[in-house]
Amino acid sequence: MSTPLPTLPAGPAAASCCPVGVGLDTELDAARIAQIATALAEPVRVRILDVLRRSPVEVCQCELVPLFDIPQSTLSHHVKRLTDAGLVTVERRHKWAYYSLAPDAFQELTAWLT
Repeated sequence: MSTPLPTLPAGPAAASCCPVGVGLDTELDAARIAQIATALAEPVRVRILDVLRRSPVEVCQCELVPLFDIPQSTLSHHVKRLTDAGLVTVERRHKWAYYSLAPDAFQELTAWLT
């Protein structure tokens, strides 16, 4: 035996219910913020950035591999994602790559969050 559900009376139309207090920010580059957030969504990438952020000099990939106990190819994948997002710069010296935090790497994200 089924009992019909009670129906609620229709309320006011959405337009008259709550006027919008804040509009869309036409200056916001949502795609850019999402790209940065996506790059930061992986914990190992956050840790890589933390190492680079705290280092006074560029960090060689040969120093990063043992820190994270991951294959060099996996490290390269993560660093590429950070580089594509504009958070890390890479300088090639012979067969080695040296990584550093990009200048103003977090400026956009920090400005948006504050």
